Amino acid sequence: MRHAARLAGLLALLPAAALSQSIGWESFGPPLFQVSAISTPADDQTVYAASADATAGQSAIFRSTDGGSHWSGVVQAASGEFYADLLVDPGNAATLYAGAPASVGATNIYYSNNSGGSWLLGQAISGYCIPSFAPGAAAGAAFVACGTSLYGTIDAGRTWQPLPNPFTEPTRLASGPAGLLVAYGPTKIFRSTNAGATWTSAGSAPAACAGLNALRVNPSNPSAFVAGTGLTGATGFQCGGIYTSANGGASWTAASLTGVSVSDVLFDPNNPARVYASADYLAGFLPRGGVFASGDGGATWSDLQLPQNGASTLGLSSGGDRLYAGTSLGVYQLALSVGPVTCVVDPVTLCLDNARFRVRATWTRSDGTSGVGHAMTLTGDTGDFWFFDSSNVELIVKVLEGCSNNAHRWVFASGLTNVLVSLTVQDVVKGTVKVYTNPQGTAFAPIQDTSAFTCP
Repeated sequence: MRHAARLAGLLALLPAAALSQSIGWESFGPPLFQVSAISTPADDQTVYAASADATAGQSAIFRSTDGGSHWSGVVQAASGEFYADLLVDPGNAATLYAGAPASVGATNIYYSNNSGGSWLLGQAISGYCIPSFAPGAAAGAAFVACGTSLYGTIDAGRTWQPLPNPFTEPTRLASGPAGLLVAYGPTKIFRSTNAGATWTSAGSAPAACAGLNALRVNPSNPSAFVAGTGLTGATGFQCGGIYTSANGGASWTAASLTGVSVSDVLFDPNNPARVYASADYLAGFLPRGGVFASGDGGATWSDLQLPQNGASTLGLSSGGDRLYAGTSLGVYQLALSVGPVTCVVDPVTLCLDNARFRVRATWTRSDGTSGVGHAMTLTGDTGDFWFFDSSNVELIVKVLEGCSNNAHRWVFASGLTNVLVSLTVQDVVKGTVKVYTNPQGTAFAPIQDTSAFTCP
């Protein structure tokens, strides 16, 4: 079945005049459409956006080949449908997937193998849902979650196979390194390491705000998650913000970004210390949102001052130098500085080995209470953490440059505790991360990792 091809005025080439500018943000369109999804291939200039005009009942996919300065229409949705998610295959930029819920109570999965030139129906799913795509490990492989259903393709969208799963709530997908696939609903998280064939529980939403809206896996560490939450009730907004996990979702630590309904989270794969988040806005219901950035893997955040009150989705150019935000007035873009991230000492952070390495620690007691380690620098290479009392040191850490010995940088640590400890050491230049964990109820075993990070 060939998808609707009449593009009409909706898909005309959009004007290049900027709609608005503020604090570096610019928008050249698509104008007056609520953007629902953004996806970027690997050429650093092309970006796709799916958008819809709720008033007119129209939806379409647009493409820019100059970093968002000009947009042209690719395809218009069939009557009664709107594009809710969009994915460019990272292994083949000519392959695109789009998911469209329909007013008749069905959801259709479309694919294009010629950069959007033509579209075919790959899978019709019974029931109305908001689809969520994730790429597979190889070109032409992809997954889509739709409600509690899961499908996979290995032939670039031509056929989709239903996959058994344990999902009991509307589920979204995220991919990670080494073929990791993560599925999450508002309260539950699952992981698969065999292309969705089997799943294991990976924990649950943060207890402080059990409403997962977005979850992403650190591209260099399959155990490091950043999650965005937003929970509403009959009285409106209840809680929201960013949480981080160093143990694959088993436990969570609240980040500095709170009081917003997070809609999307995005890692920079070139430097996983850089993370971006968007937050929705709905007058009288959700607080003002926007776009936010973290330079330390998701722990602390700054407001990037998006001119609009909120954003629903994010995209990032392959070079990491241009950030896209989907809003109710089209796609906004922001030019980014991609220089090296620096380590900044704060009450919970050690900066060791000439400030090359950012070191943080979290702890969890057997009764489930948890917190962060409080840092104190001793020398340029060494520092310690206290957990419960400032006069009681619990953990000592040293990071040394051993490049002349074995071409590696070394991590040594010794603990004076038997609680669950997660020690995260991050090279802020390369963005690589090592996480060391001490099990609950076990005396902390000394860490002597002389091959922790490669030189230079």
